[in-house]
Amino acid sequence: MTARLSRFWTLAVVALLAASALEAQLTTGSILGTVSDPAGGVVAGAKVTATQRDTGFSRSGQTDAAGAFSFPSMPLGRYDVKVEHEGFKTKVVGPVTLIVDQKLRTDIVLDLGRREETVEVTGAATLLQTDQPDVNQIVQEKEIRALPLNGRDFFSLLLLSNGVQDTSNDQGGATTNVTFSVNGARPESNSVTLDGVQMSSVRESDVDLRPNVDAISEFKVLTSVFSAEYGHTAGGVISIQTKSGTNALHGSAFEFHRNDALNAKNYFTNPVDPEKAPLKQNQFGFTLGGPLRKDKTFFFFDYQGETVRKVTEAFANVPPAAFRHGDFSSLLPGTVIYDPATGGNEPFPNNIIPPDRWDKFGWTLLNMVDLPNLPADYPLGNYFVRQNHRIEGHEGGFRVDHVLSTSDHVFLRFRMNHSHLFTSDAMSRSDGPLPGLALGVNDDSRGIIQGGTHVDRNYNAVLSHVHLFGSRLVNEARIGFHRYELDVESNAHGRNLAEANGLRGVNRDILSSGLPIVYLAGYTSIGGDDWKPLYFKNTFWQFNDTLTYNAGAHALKFGAEYRRRREDDYFAVFPAGAFYPGNYSTSYQFSWWQGDQFASLLLGYPCCGWLGRRFGSPVLEDRQYAAFVQDDWKVGKKLTLNLGVRYDYGTPFFSPTNELSMFDVDRGRIVIAGQDGVSRYIVNPDKKDFAPRVGLAYQFNRKTTLRSGFGIFYSPDTAKRDDVRHNPPFYRQASFFDQWKFSDPAPPSLPEPGPYLQRELPGGVLFEAAYVGSQGHRLPFLVNINQAQPDGTPAPFAGVGQVQDVRAIGDSTYHSGQFKLEKRFSQGLFLLASYTWSKSIDTVSSAMFDSSVTGGVQNIFDVKKNRGPSDWDVPHRFSLSYVYDLPYGRHGSGGGAMKALFGNWQISGLFVARSGMPGTVTVGSPIPGGNARPNLLHDPNPPSSERSVDHWFDTSAFVANYAADGKTLLAGDAGRNIIRGPAYVNLDMGFVKFVPVKNDVRLQLRVEVFNLTNTPHFALPVLSMSDPAFGKITHTRNSTNFGSTATSFANRMIQLAVKLEF
Repeated sequence: MTARLSRFWTLAVVALLAASALEAQLTTGSILGTVSDPAGGVVAGAKVTATQRDTGFSRSGQTDAAGAFSFPSMPLGRYDVKVEHEGFKTKVVGPVTLIVDQKLRTDIVLDLGRREETVEVTGAATLLQTDQPDVNQIVQEKEIRALPLNGRDFFSLLLLSNGVQDTSNDQGGATTNVTFSVNGARPESNSVTLDGVQMSSVRESDVDLRPNVDAISEFKVLTSVFSAEYGHTAGGVISIQTKSGTNALHGSAFEFHRNDALNAKNYFTNPVDPEKAPLKQNQFGFTLGGPLRKDKTFFFFDYQGETVRKVTEAFANVPPAAFRHGDFSSLLPGTVIYDPATGGNEPFPNNIIPPDRWDKFGWTLLNMVDLPNLPADYPLGNYFVRQNHRIEGHEGGFRVDHVLSTSDHVFLRFRMNHSHLFTSDAMSRSDGPLPGLALGVNDDSRGIIQGGTHVDRNYNAVLSHVHLFGSRLVNEARIGFHRYELDVESNAHGRNLAEANGLRGVNRDILSSGLPIVYLAGYTSIGGDDWKPLYFKNTFWQFNDTLTYNAGAHALKFGAEYRRRREDDYFAVFPAGAFYPGNYSTSYQFSWWQGDQFASLLLGYPCCGWLGRRFGSPVLEDRQYAAFVQDDWKVGKKLTLNLGVRYDYGTPFFSPTNELSMFDVDRGRIVIAGQDGVSRYIVNPDKKDFAPRVGLAYQFNRKTTLRSGFGIFYSPDTAKRDDVRHNPPFYRQASFFDQWKFSDPAPPSLPEPGPYLQRELPGGVLFEAAYVGSQGHRLPFLVNINQAQPDGTPAPFAGVGQVQDVRAIGDSTYHSGQFKLEKRFSQGLFLLASYTWSKSIDTVSSAMFDSSVTGGVQNIFDVKKNRGPSDWDVPHRFSLSYVYDLPYGRHGSGGGAMKALFGNWQISGLFVARSGMPGTVTVGSPIPGGNARPNLLHDPNPPSSERSVDHWFDTSAFVANYAADGKTLLAGDAGRNIIRGPAYVNLDMGFVKFVPVKNDVRLQLRVEVFNLTNTPHFALPVLSMSDPAFGKITHTRNSTNFGSTATSFANRMIQLAVKLEF
């Protein structure tokens, strides 16, 4: 034994020294169990063989002195487990299904008799989770293919998991990617992997790649207390596994179609044109898999394309026709327009500005916007928007699996997608000076999307090798690659429109072409774009090696990881400039009293302006290293302890050419990488990120388990840290980015220990009840540290402007009760019901938020006042999903008329009901401080019986907090996220008729209905005090995910599909 352990430790050290990777996201599982005789005694020395049904892959071993066997790092799939021993009948148990990172316990009792006799037992593996403490949800291939998924987007399945909430905040604006919170953690704290390889972006953990549903074999969500093998996440781990080929040729071809003829009208009927918004959507593709060499080499290939033509609708406010020609007489007597040429002392006669005073550029901007098409007093705005979208996408990949020997298994998988999205500018005037152009930036509170083109390219690949060093020692090595490319341009890209219309010095080159953005109070912004063009190319490599050793009661794992990232990006904020006209220039003696923003714009006198300029394209890189040890210790027949520790070390972003700079608040000046004692990283990396993990699983009896655990989990620190690229020499504007303070380490999240009770009920139904909680500490967010104190003490760095600093001083808490009832697919039925009762509170909900963003910290000298409900706080959430094969036809009973009518039918559904999401009221002015919260006079939330879309909350409860001068906005005392939006209720259903063609070939005829009850999915009410619709709900949620056609918050939609399977 000593010699064997010595050899093992030698191999372990060698493997660790040679290993490298991102994070040990698994693509395999383990089959384990105990062999006993009829009297309950253990059977040592029995031969155990696990054989995969679809490929013939097998692995054999013997039970140890305790009668235990274990097959770690096994390919996923259906297995037969065979046990042989003299004096006992041979027993075969199966099929048992092995899923990712599962310890599939298959305890087997042998019968006395001759070895030549065989006893077959169908599906004897336990449904309980007996050896692992983690909280998870698994959706397998059959359910993935059967459930009605809007846009064939399998990420809809995320919301079936307890503790998971989408983070769109019900604003209803443009959402370019899927982001979600797991147990109160920030979206950037999650990890999404495909066959163990990262497939989410470096910056915000947005999902870059969405594989064809028919190419996915399994979808697993880990939400709490996972092992030391998992790192770089303080939220959840979403693991997607792709299909592999088998010994049988199989495949499918499909076409999904929907159009406006089958859809219901939007709740907010178009008052201009009552016809439904046009829609034509097609998704089509195929899959093909099979053997290249029986029992040895297998392939799987798939492709999916999509084309979408659709129109989204919203309400907006545009300037009245008279204002565009200098006539502001309608504002009298309340508002007087003063002539800035007189020092603001003399008003224009009758509030009319003569044409000879009009500024060419100001007139162009005002008249490029379409004229009002609704009455001025229409409660939701004076303009109804119809915005065109065109989407074309191609996605696909291939996978090859090869069995080198009984000791070696390898697979290679590659996937890519290419998507192109065009969005027209909203509110453009066809007969205006700039036809086709109008909208400046997203107006999320109104559901309007910034126009332009998005070209998205993603590539993801993995090479994996599993090798056995005998029956006890298994090594798994993996190399992964992910690239994310995005090109975004405005509809005015390449046209020097500012220069051509009288504004000089703005269009310096093609990267600063187009128009400046014009921010307006109470109106949708107009002009150009605030950040286009944008060109991203993020490249990600990962390498890992994991060594598993079965030492009897101890299942030991050792792993080391390495990853490297490279960002080669270009974008500038305000490349063609931005300004706010305000009423200052046309007010009395420039006092902000009287005047009007449109008069200031027409005269060419803005009050505030910004211009950003990019010098070159910065290249940023970082490196991440990790190692872990995990011991799953079977203390006795009933108790398993899961003990582990992980160490992570990551470098900050650096420039390979040492071209980074930063404003060092300690030295009070700019420092440059690699100079004057400053490292190439600018800031010091953290070296203390040790993460212990402790868990237990206790099996009371064959039907009941209790699990618990706790640990420290470090969140990735990528969000906003790469904004150092906005500093000189690459970018010039009136702010510096300070990354982290030297003393601030990466933020950990500490899940609180809680009991997870699991009980197997009759009929193969599992019930689970759990308390799940977490605490986040030292969470980062952006602050301007160069601001004056409330008592009048001046800003610390005179003449510098804003100094944006990421301060890791935020915190969060999450408490929940989570309940689940699940029946995995058997006897023609799958059922999953989940309920989460929770509370999520934090200081700031994203590292991306600064003081200028709604929800950002208003006063860095009193951060605690920003603490409130998280942006995704949902107290109650219930989901139900099901798949049911009607019991007639090929797989059931029945005959005659019943068989003809109901034979080979399947119904499925997804139901979600949840509380409304929170929102924050702001003053809503474009001037500095305009996103400040107001003062709160009384409770703004009326009883539910008094709420309506025209009066969701009491707007009189809020008043802007002005300084004594009457014009300087100050932070108010209204809390963050104190308005609760409408609840969300949705039912999707699918109806499938299977038509047998011959042998194993069949046709699917599908009808899928999304939002079957046509329940309006309202967005949050307008929360900006400057908007005329303040307190009203103006639109339904309007998801336009880039790279996806999901419209899961719309009115009822019906989708028709046909699929051939063989």
